[in-house]
Amino acid sequence: MKLYIAEKPALALDIANALTDGKPSKKNGYFECGEDKVTWCIGHLLKSVDPEAYNPSYKQWKQDDLPLNLFPLQYEVIPDKADHTRNVINLIKEADEIVHGGDPDDEGQLLVDELILFAGYTKTVKRVLISDNTPNAVKKSLANLKDNSDFFGIYQKTYARTAGDLLYGLSMSRAYTIAAQAKGYQGVLSVGRVQTPILGLIVRR
Repeated sequence: MKLYIAEKPALALDIANALTDGKPSKKNGYFECGEDKVTWCIGHLLKSVDPEAYNPSYKQWKQDDLPLNLFPLQYEVIPDKADHTRNVINLIKEADEIVHGGDPDDEGQLLVDELILFAGYTKTVKRVLISDNTPNAVKKSLANLKDNSDFFGIYQKTYARTAGDLLYGLSMSRAYTIAAQAKGYQGVLSVGRVQTPILGLIVRR
């Protein structure tokens, strides 16, 4: 069975229509297209686990634990997407070949790759790049599959940025909060690679 994994339900339907000339069979969480199946993500289906899952001592915010050691990242299923994610992972494990249908950008590459890796899939993975969702364009893209390994560098780049944002944000938020609370502050100070510079620009204005 060949399994197509689209980034969004709408793209999954476009792929299913292209494979069946507009006559896919809708099932629970996927489309059946002859012997093949088309499923979809709903944004990210996985999230990084909480820091204390890496090290129980991280449950308490302590200066001695900084910077946090959260690498390699560990993932878990997002609770409110658990049913659909379970269905997708079961389909992945049944597949003889996967066609990665994430959006043709960095985040689209990461979003589907991380799910395939989480499921422990080791067989053939192809990549389809669809930027035009008209029927003829989708069919043309499906006839021009690439090896997903050709895009591994994009996955690595996006994974590194995600990991860096997480490590920086969690460690710096704890560092600033601990320092502020030592001087009587009662809240939490959130620090992030993007949000903090933007806040600084707003303050300067």
